Amino acid sequence: MLSFRDTQAIKEIYGFGASFQKHEMYKLQNGEGHMNILNVIDRDAHNRKRRILSHAFSTKNLENWESKITEKVEMLVDQFDRYALRASNKDNTSKTRQITAVFVDAKVWFNYFTVDAIADIALSEKLGLTKSGSDLVKVGDSGEDTRAYRFIEDMHEAGRMKTKVIGTLEWFDFTQGLYTFLSARARERLESGRKFGQIISHLAGRRMQREGDGEGLDDFFSCLLKDKAGKNRVIEVDELRAEANILLDAGSETTAIALTHLLYYLIKTPACYAKLHEEVSAAISGDKIAPYSKVKNLPYLKACIEESLRLSPPLPRGLERITPPEGAKIMGEFIPGNVGVSVPAYVAHRDPRTFPNPEAFMPERWLNNGNIAKMREAFIPFSAGGRACIGRNITMIEQQILMATLVNRFEFALPSLDWKLENEEAFNLWPVELPVRIYQRDVGI
Repeated sequence: MLSFRDTQAIKEIYGFGASFQKHEMYKLQNGEGHMNILNVIDRDAHNRKRRILSHAFSTKNLENWESKITEKVEMLVDQFDRYALRASNKDNTSKTRQITAVFVDAKVWFNYFTVDAIADIALSEKLGLTKSGSDLVKVGDSGEDTRAYRFIEDMHEAGRMKTKVIGTLEWFDFTQGLYTFLSARARERLESGRKFGQIISHLAGRRMQREGDGEGLDDFFSCLLKDKAGKNRVIEVDELRAEANILLDAGSETTAIALTHLLYYLIKTPACYAKLHEEVSAAISGDKIAPYSKVKNLPYLKACIEESLRLSPPLPRGLERITPPEGAKIMGEFIPGNVGVSVPAYVAHRDPRTFPNPEAFMPERWLNNGNIAKMREAFIPFSAGGRACIGRNITMIEQQILMATLVNRFEFALPSLDWKLENEEAFNLWPVELPVRIYQRDVGI
């Protein structure tokens, strides 16, 4: 596997018209199940899936589902209100803060929020994790057969299992089998993967049953089941389950990661927090929950989101592609055929030629910058080209609505001025925790 750090390689590997297909790693990762839009390798199969889903992921269509998001935002705000002190009663000394407020792990609550939001958007499913403060999801019919599995914990444990062995590629099956035989922890993680699969199958099955019962539901699944004219599509049940899997997994996890890092960077740079508060408070005065129409064009809010994604892309590693059989040139060098190649987003986003002072959180770099075109070419938190993430619009909408709401209503404090966020790197860049104290502003709502 060849990893390129020069941003020039991005267009050559991932750009429109590039002849590099997704690596076989995606097939190994998927196992024997039906391929979804993220891991399908065949170009024609991917193009078919993208045609089906592109309308559902358009910003215009997502705006029709804004209420599904704002409902979950209000649930999270209500939970934060429970833990918050009035900001007017806050003393600036760390000693007073230690006494007057409890720590809340914002990362956990962002996970609950994003799972709830995507479950409603994708399947019209009201899971209620944010309201209950738990990731337990009931699986099975009512009665003795009902079981409760942990959505987020099982999803993460399954991901950790794959991360341990995915790099072995052609030895993947053998290595996974050996690892499972030797390690009880590995067997537990495989069991978590089975449980998460049951959650997905149960939720997808329930959604299809509701469709069969004649419920008029409006969600991602309705776009899978019917075309824009309302005509039923011919689509296999296993394919529906596969798409439900990636919608609920990637559709929740990456946004929760992004929100966690964004709040962290804002707290660590009070001047940025204050500037963002000034912008959003002027835009949404009188609103408890930020309407998307009032925040979608706020330049500093968008700049903060993009700068956080630059520093901490939820998927930091290189997304593997494979050179065509005849080989190809990358940055003027010939690479033989069937060789894995990639450009890690984490590295590309720290190229000092494109992003001066690359380790600094500087939202202003995205505003009135003559270098913006070059920055955009090197900015790949959603990958690039024809296989770029189809869900980028939904994560931007969720982040804009939620972060504008939180910054307008609350102030946050970390355990200490020198506290630093730690990450666990698996497929995604998982924050370990984000303990914060919450102080409610006097906003009159």
